[in-house]
Amino acid sequence: MRPLFPGREPGRPVFVAHRGASDRALENSPAAFALAVSDGADMIEFDVRLSSDGVPVVFHDGRTGRTAKENLAVGVTPAARLRTVRLKNGEALPFLADVLEIVRGCVPVNIESKVPGGFHAAAKALTGARYEGSVLLSSGLRDECLAARSLLPALPCGLVTGRPSASDLAFCLRHGLSSIHPDRRRLTVLRLREVAASGIPFLPYAVDDPEEALALIAAGAVGVFSNRAHALREAWRLR
Repeated sequence: MRPLFPGREPGRPVFVAHRGASDRALENSPAAFALAVSDGADMIEFDVRLSSDGVPVVFHDGRTGRTAKENLAVGVTPAARLRTVRLKNGEALPFLADVLEIVRGCVPVNIESKVPGGFHAAAKALTGARYEGSVLLSSGLRDECLAARSLLPALPCGLVTGRPSASDLAFCLRHGLSSIHPDRRRLTVLRLREVAASGIPFLPYAVDDPEEALALIAAGAVGVFSNRAHALREAWRLR
């Protein structure tokens, strides 16, 4: 199993900025990423999809309408057209290369592939940028996790899942994945115990309430994904 956070301070949980500092700026926007960098975030998570010509775009949904001023299907739109799209905060829709330029290795990043081929394109972008910052890969697609292990074997990779099943845990162990990222809404007490007993580091998403975050950490989570990561880190400090 690959180390999840090399050099992490022992005993301190990791509060991952989910889609950037998304409590104070539009999710997956350049502003949200810049703010998370200025916060000194433990890690910044963001989503990668592909344009119709295979360029990695940082966007969560399959269509742009929820957070952008136009409603285009990302996967059938060329990169040149997507570069003209403006988010609802007025900024340009970011591509992976743009986000790597914003972060510049200052804090670790978690690249989550939402589509087949995402890690193949991400590998090219990381190589092209000569990116030297810490990177955690993750995906809810098992084939993408396998691609990550093949294409970028030196990088840790986590499996994103809803309700972590015995099959999910076995998959992580069999393929040496670094972590599992379950939906906190589907973590029963029994399920928490089973995940903790597996020995696989787990980080639930997306946890915004400080009391819930501290309870999950007490149950064995090594950290959480949060839209309020900066606030949760302060709550941990003051606990």
